[in-house]
Formats: sequence, structure tokens, C-alpha cells
Amino acid sequence: MDWYKCSQSFIQIVDDQSFTKAASHLFTSSSALSKHINWLEDQLGVQLLQRTTRRLDLTVEGEYFYEQAKSLLNDWKDLTETVRNQSDAPRGVLTIGISVLFSSLYIVPLLPKLLEQYPELTINVKTLTYPLLYHVENLDLYFSHKSPDFFSVNMDHHVIGQAHLKLFASPIYLQQKGVPKTLSDLSEHNCLMSMGSDAPQVWAFDNGETVTIQGNLISDNNTTLIKAAVAGLGIVFASPMAFNDEVKGALVPVLPEHQSQTWTIYAYYPKLRTLPFKTQSFLDYVEDKLRDALQ
Repeated sequence: MDWYKCSQSFIQIVDDQSFTKAASHLFTSSSALSKHINWLEDQLGVQLLQRTTRRLDLTVEGEYFYEQAKSLLNDWKDLTETVRNQSDAPRGVLTIGISVLFSSLYIVPLLPKLLEQYPELTINVKTLTYPLLYHVENLDLYFSHKSPDFFSVNMDHHVIGQAHLKLFASPIYLQQKGVPKTLSDLSEHNCLMSMGSDAPQVWAFDNGETVTIQGNLISDNNTTLIKAAVAGLGIVFASPMAFNDEVKGALVPVLPEHQSQTWTIYAYYPKLRTLPFKTQSFLDYVEDKLRDALQ
């Protein structure tokens, strides 16, 4: 047992109002957190939490300890990061959260050269999906298209770039079914629908037009839809940034003058007085490499 770890557990429990949630966020067990709280209370000689079956309440002593411990832990993090930032190279473990698609196509391929450049750095990639969203404050970096007001006020953010959707199909499909001349023609085609959209049967474009589509494949996995398009099943409405070299050679644009509205890709990180050197180095590297892909 140590003061830092047990205090961190106590703060997380109070923030989450739940031992179970705090255990999930700290990647440990509820029983381990109970031991941490018992150790703190034994060391301090006071009760910090009043626990019932429905809620957790802070005692007067617990409320004071919470405020002071949170401030001290933040100061400690700032001190350690300031010292680490004196180094001429990033080091340690960097934990990032990202979607499966974005990770496999754009982050993972960047890692070999990044880790070759920074041999003392270790990357821990957590592939996350909504609504199973980890407590992002326990990650060093989290990449998302969700706007800043979706996240905690304890998170800072950095804009990586803009992305959009465009229409694609395989040459074989277009030869068999014909090439759409207008957006309204899409209603006569087999369109591959994404459950990631609030309205899978409606495709919306940046000129304000919407088209009600039909198709025999619907999926919550964009990779599945792209592979189906490559196989000649239909037309896909996807981000060009999701295409690897093989896909780029197998699909051709459809109605290339049309696209969806753009959205922003953000990188989120805990709000600290000093951004860790490992975080800044990774962010700079990824932003530079993805700049072309996000055009």
C-alpha cells in the first residue's frame, strides 16, 4: 500500500460515486479498492466514506481529504511531467484510446517508425467503441469525432483535421448496374448502409440534399461495408481516410462532386498544467502523418 495509489483510488471512487465504476476505470477490482480505502482510514484514524446500498457520502474529514488529495496529486503529476520533459526523448507508457477502424488503418501503421524513432516509448492502444466509452481521463490521448462539449471539463483537446464521406463502388458493380448520374439515381441502386448513422436509410450531402436509399446489407462496421463494396455488392458512403492502398485500387468514385458535410477529428487529453512530453511527441507525429490522409 502507498499514499499515492490509495488516494488515487479514493478520488476515483468519489468522482464515480461507485466502487464498481471506479474499479473499471482504474483497471482493478472493487475488492482491491475497498482495501485501499480501509488502509487510508486506518492510517488517518478517521472515516472517509459513509457507504449504503444506494450511495456513497463523504464525511467531513473525507470531504477535506478529497479536496486536498486531489490538489496534491495534480501537483505531483505536474512535477513528474515537468522533470520528464527535461529529457531529449519521450519515454514511458503512452495509453491511447481510439476506434477500431481509425486504429487499424491509421494509427497502428504509424507505430513501427514512431517506436523506432523513440525506442524508450511504449504505446498501449485501447480500441474503443460507443457507448462502451472508457473513462477518458485515465487515457493519455483519446481520438474522437465527438465535440468537446461531449467530454468532461477536465479534458483539453486539439484538432487533428477534418473528414468527410464520399460515394464509392467497384468497377464491376457499375458495369452491371450502371453509373448514377444524379443523387436521386442512388435510390435505384443497392446502397450499403451503416448503423453508425442515426438514419441508415438516408444519406445527407453538403449541398443540403438528402436521398432515401435501399440495400441488402446493413452493418455497424464500416470495414465490412467497404469490403462488400470491393466485392461488387453495391455503393458505399465512406470516408476516403478509411481506405488502405488495396481498397483505393479496387474502388472508384461515384458522383465525385458530392460529399457529406465535414466533421472534425479531435485528440483529447487530461487537462494538466504541463502536457507530458510523450503525449506532445506522439500528437505532433500523428498530426503530421495524418495531414494528407484527412484532406
